[in-house]
Parts: sequence; structure tokens; C-alpha cells
Amino acid sequence: MIKAENIVNKEFRKALFGYDREDVDKYLDELIAQLLEMEKERKEMASTIEYLVSELTAKGEQQSEGERVVGPVSPHATVSDEERRRAQET
Repeated sequence: MIKAENIVNKEFRKALFGYDREDVDKYLDELIAQLLEMEKERKEMASTIEYLVSELTAKGEQQSEGERVVGPVSPHATVSDEERRRAQET
């Protein structure tokens, strides 16, 4: 994966009729700024994911074996108190 520092440190050979150096530098500066922002966002997302996984793990460890949910659960699913009581009895 290309990183901002790769662009900053990239050197090109000089040519007699090459591109306007200022235009190239300006464009590279824009790319660097965008890459730095994406790298920052990626790190923040990775940190958030790590935090959420640790929270889920901690909550899972707090629940007793009988209370753990196995498999996917629909967010629209509801369980009545009576159903919950019957499940705990078994």
C-alpha cells in the first residue's frame, strides 16, 4: 500500500521538456494530504473496531453459559417474559 511518506520521498529524473515542476509538486501535495487523512481515518477505525471487539468479549464473559446467544439474532425479534422463563427452566 502506498503511503504519504512514499510520495514525499519520491524523486524523479529531470527531463529537458518535462512537466511543470510547480504543477507536479502542487498535485503531489494534494495527494499527500488526502493519503494522510485516509491513514488517520483507517487508524481511528481500527482502534474503534478493537475497542468494540474487546467490549463484546467482556460482555460475553460476564454472561453465564445459559444466557449466551448462539447464532445470528434478528434485530426485530422479541421474546416475551413467558418465553424467557420457559427457556430458563430447560
